[in-house]
Amino acid sequence: MELYQIQIANHLCIYTWALAYAAMIYRGFKDHSYGMPIIALTLNLSWEVIFSLIIPPHGSADATLVPYGGTKAQIVFALWAALDLVILYTYFRYGYKYFARSYAITRGQWIGFTLVMLVFSFLIMLTGARFFIQFETYFNHDQIESAKLIAFAQNALMSVSFVAMFYARGGSMEGQSFTIAWAKWIGSSVTTGLIYILGRPGEWYFVGTFIAMIFVADLYYMVITYRALRRQGINPWCRL
Repeated sequence: MELYQIQIANHLCIYTWALAYAAMIYRGFKDHSYGMPIIALTLNLSWEVIFSLIIPPHGSADATLVPYGGTKAQIVFALWAALDLVILYTYFRYGYKYFARSYAITRGQWIGFTLVMLVFSFLIMLTGARFFIQFETYFNHDQIESAKLIAFAQNALMSVSFVAMFYARGGSMEGQSFTIAWAKWIGSSVTTGLIYILGRPGEWYFVGTFIAMIFVADLYYMVITYRALRRQGINPWCRL
């Protein structure tokens, strides 16, 4: 793969995910809702905190592709984490009504459940990162190679959980938009996913199953959100 192709894909990933986060925040406050399923949010936030602060990307192979690559990646991960913290705020401010309606739990139980998910998500990401880094044959003791595998597995779960959230809300578009759908589709499987597959001929099959799952689930989420908005008489392309 040419360096410029990798750089284009990485930039698209950064900007489209930033757009998706911004749209989730906007729709969260606008609709008095939250835009990311909590299991995806806790895992996502944990990944960003760990790989920006605890196991930073300095010294990884990817960090050497551009000047100050490690510092730039660290800043991006930290900015993503900051955006996810705002989404987490909208979850705590507006999210209880969904759990009370679906599971008939008290606010205390809901908060306790969320805190437990945050703790275990953090532990899964931290121990998983250190576990995969130790392997030389595939990961070359590289923290970002470990981070990629974890990110694709986590994103596969995230993509499916967005579809589940849509149906759990009865097809309501509260906290959701077509912008979020297409932005995260481009930011995951279409950019970094494709680069991963093309850059590992003969070695991509395992991770490729996660990438394919992300691609299909995100594409499906785009279709159902687009149709839901059209049924409401809203232009999907004009709704952030």
